[in-house]
Amino acid sequence: MIRKCSLMFSLIALTTFLSVQNPHAKPVGNRFTTSVTLGPAVFPMPGIRFQYRFNDHLSLNSGLSYIVAAGDFNAGINFHLPVNSIDPYLGARRIFIYHLTGSIDLSAGVAGIETENYFVEAGLGFGQERTDFGSTKTELAIIQLGWFF
Repeated sequence: MIRKCSLMFSLIALTTFLSVQNPHAKPVGNRFTTSVTLGPAVFPMPGIRFQYRFNDHLSLNSGLSYIVAAGDFNAGINFHLPVNSIDPYLGARRIFIYHLTGSIDLSAGVAGIETENYFVEAGLGFGQERTDFGSTKTELAIIQLGWFF
């Protein structure tokens, strides 16, 4: 589990630093696209998300959330359909949630809406839950909301 956590954290760091260096990356609006989040799953976990727009229709994002006994790492890609001040999108995510007795490894599809200051997204993830007692297939609803700063 420690190895998977460190790999996901490395992916988030690599995504963040490479996207900042990319001259084609364009922030959403005229600001650095970092957001404070609440989500992504059953537990309301506060976190942070980084998002980089390559053009008007494609963005890359990664984030992490943490509370005392659980946390998550996630990374994904969004396909945007800009409409005036509302920016709806569809995305694919890879989410790794860890907790006291094990971990949940999910592949998820999400749909969301962004405005200039806020975003809301929801989706469904499928994957494996591994605990001290064994491994089972699992489904998990994903709801995440946040605001840009």
